[in-house]
Amino acid sequence: MHKTVGMLAVVLAIIIALPNVSSAQDHPRKYGLEFQLGGGYYLMEDVNNFLPADFFGYEPDKVNIGSQFGFGIIYRHKDNFGWNIGYNKLATGVPVALEEKYEVRTYLPGAAYESWVEQTVSGGEFYLMAIWYGHLGGLETMFGIGPSFYGATLDRSIDIVRDATGSHLTGGSFFDATGNCLGMIASLGLEFPIGENSGLSIQFGGRIADIGELKYDDPNAQSGELVVYKNASTGSPMGVDFTGGFAKLTLRTYFKPTDNWRSYPQK
Repeated sequence: MHKTVGMLAVVLAIIIALPNVSSAQDHPRKYGLEFQLGGGYYLMEDVNNFLPADFFGYEPDKVNIGSQFGFGIIYRHKDNFGWNIGYNKLATGVPVALEEKYEVRTYLPGAAYESWVEQTVSGGEFYLMAIWYGHLGGLETMFGIGPSFYGATLDRSIDIVRDATGSHLTGGSFFDATGNCLGMIASLGLEFPIGENSGLSIQFGGRIADIGELKYDDPNAQSGELVVYKNASTGSPMGVDFTGGFAKLTLRTYFKPTDNWRSYPQK
């Protein structure tokens, strides 16, 4: 499903671009950079439901809430249309700002076992959005949509403690399990002027970004790599799903804007 969404986003971006690539340059050009900081809600169903085999009664700290921060390049060759390409670092496990680790404790009733599982999930987002601009008083509205590429990394450390004897059993730990997917991103925003060459925008949006499989290197595996499963008793791979909504603040700075770029179009 996520692959289909990603391909549709690419096709949509191409269709959008065709009528806009050869227009006359009657509008002030805008070139610039943007720096953004925000947060969002990620589905993360598989990660939240992870449970070591044969254990139940678990108490997970959810990783649905996450942060994002990054930068982008602005190219606007028409008053009502332009492009935005950028990158966001996606972190999970907040409330602690930019914290990526969370812990799952599981218990086996009737036996002296306790399992401590610490997982670290992080990701990255590259996007290309077609942006439509509008005017609302002295402010500008923005709506963008386009394809995006996602990568994720998952580390897992497991420590199973046998309280009766004080012994520790280890197994199932790994580092740098990675996966990627093609997805879609969309946003709606409002930009406020804060200087001659800069503006501050508030944006809300959503993304479809379901990384359905992660693999990590294992020197003991015949193939050299192994798939991460939801637990040892299932053959279903664990996915990292950044699908969800977000909100962000973006500082935009423009290079050599024309004198009338704030008041365009002229009446």
